[in-house]
Amino acid sequence: MARFQALTNAVLEAELDLLRERFGLGPNQKADLLREMAVIAGWVARQMQQGRVIEARCGDMVERLQHPALERSSAAENRSAGERLVLSDAEVERLATLLERGFDPPPALRAALANLAQAPRRPPSLRWSPLD
Repeated sequence: MARFQALTNAVLEAELDLLRERFGLGPNQKADLLREMAVIAGWVARQMQQGRVIEARCGDMVERLQHPALERSSAAENRSAGERLVLSDAEVERLATLLERGFDPPPALRAALANLAQAPRRPPSLRWSPLD
C-alpha cells in the first residue's frame, strides 16, 4: 500500500480532528478519514461533471453547495471546443509571425509524434529536471 504524508497546519489539523470525531473514527485513523473524504469528494465531483446541482435542504430552506474548486470544474466542463476565440491585434500579429516561420520540431518531439502514430503505442519517456 502506498504511503501518503501531507504537510498540515493547525487549522487543517483541527478541521480533520472534528471530521474524524463526526465520523466516529479514532485518533489513529487519519488514513481512514482521508479515504472517506476522498470517496465523498469523488462523488461530488462526478455529480457536478454530470451537470447535477447538489443542495442541502432543511424544511423550506435550501442551500446550494458552492466551492471554488467545483466552480473551476464546472467552468472547464462548460467550455466547448468550438467556442469563439477573440484575439487582440498584437496577438494576431504574433500568431501570424509564428505561422509564417513554419513548424520544425526537435528530433525528440518528432520521435514522440511518430510513436503516437504507431499501432503499438509506447508513451515517451519523461525526464524531470532536478529542483534547485
